[in-house]
Amino acid sequence: MSDLAARSWRPSRTQKIIAALVLLLIWTAIADTWTDKGCTLPQGYRFVITHGGSPDRDQGCEDEPGGPEYTDTYYG
Repeated sequence: MSDLAARSWRPSRTQKIIAALVLLLIWTAIADTWTDKGCTLPQGYRFVITHGGSPDRDQGCEDEPGGPEYTDTYYG
């Protein structure tokens, strides 16, 4: 069993950092698609998590007095 444990692959610290940066870049790219629908970038980051990725055709944000608000009837 110790021979199997010695051969198991573990990512290095550099590989972990690169993987985290790649995930952050992907998250940012998807969050940016929400800005095309009238949302702010911080809202986009949140919506990627809560809505499971980029917006559908009818999802977006509309201007409200307090700032852009999410709507699922976006026609912008």
